[in-house]
Amino acid sequence: MTYALIRQLSGDESLLQQRAAIVGYAERNGVPLESEMIEFERAERPLKERRSFQDFLHSLHEGDQLVVERIEVLGATMEEVIVVINCMLSHGVTLRIVSPELVVDRETGLARILPLIVRLDETRQKRERDHRVGRPKGRRSASKFDVHLPQIMEGLKADKSVSAIARELNVSRSSLKDYIESRRLKEILDDSWLERAKRNHRIAEAAEPAELACTLHHNTATKHT
Repeated sequence: MTYALIRQLSGDESLLQQRAAIVGYAERNGVPLESEMIEFERAERPLKERRSFQDFLHSLHEGDQLVVERIEVLGATMEEVIVVINCMLSHGVTLRIVSPELVVDRETGLARILPLIVRLDETRQKRERDHRVGRPKGRRSASKFDVHLPQIMEGLKADKSVSAIARELNVSRSSLKDYIESRRLKEILDDSWLERAKRNHRIAEAAEPAELACTLHHNTATKHT
């Protein structure tokens, strides 16, 4: 089954605009939309309190596809989005993002959309800072290092130094170091960080308070029950 997930976001983003964008994407890409889930929870509601979304997530099966207009529909923070996508991928569910157009499945993994996830958290932090000091809101622009993110993550996983990765990419070591630190890439690779994120944003099973068995690196299929 292919589902459209639509969620009321903050600001002027309307449910009808999201639906129109998803329908247009489906027509362009030959994706058969078979059902939709509309979530009316307030945008700032934490993942662990979004009961209707959790129920919907548990209803998905291996081979299902989920189409969202933008990544913010899944969660408000980097940790929330990573937890949700990990659960989807570990259960064989494919994620389709309309803007920008990306398809994320078990083969591509999280590395494909890490720039979007990291910028989501940066945008939230900047919005909070701007709100405190009364400055206009805005988005941080993409980094020139985003295109190298898969290689950077592979290098960090292999315990390569920042200098070694910078030489391989032919980029400035200091700029690369700033990029890695600002986007918390080493933290993302740390299993303890993921476990902490899952504890903070627990996705409960319908009958018992146990989170889905999701990890950053699943190579074998996990049957959804």
